[in-house]
Amino acid sequence: MTDRDPANTTRQPPSILWSLCLLHGELRAAHGLSLHDCIILGALAEAGGLPVPVTRLTAFLQESGTRMSALLKSLQAAGLIDRNRRDGDRRTVEVTLTETGRARLADAEKTAHVRLRRRLSP
Repeated sequence: MTDRDPANTTRQPPSILWSLCLLHGELRAAHGLSLHDCIILGALAEAGGLPVPVTRLTAFLQESGTRMSALLKSLQAAGLIDRNRRDGDRRTVEVTLTETGRARLADAEKTAHVRLRRRLSP
């Protein structure tokens, strides 16, 4: 029980974490992407078309190799990324963003800007 009277409360904007949870659902529904997917695609977009080693993405997201593999497999199946072994070092797997992935990320970015602006404004 609290001393606060619910009738006298002012509307506070939702917390950032709650807003991110809601955004996650909206991105899934509108673009078929999770927040993790968007972070991966965004990291690849920042690489400017250069291949990014999976180990770098794994460290960036602080995910297990198994989890990262599942995320990348899904993105590859959707045609959003390409995964290839590095020439000269077949042990290293590198990832690049496809044009389809770049377009899907751009659409998701637009949705995220609109939704977060609306949700976080007082």
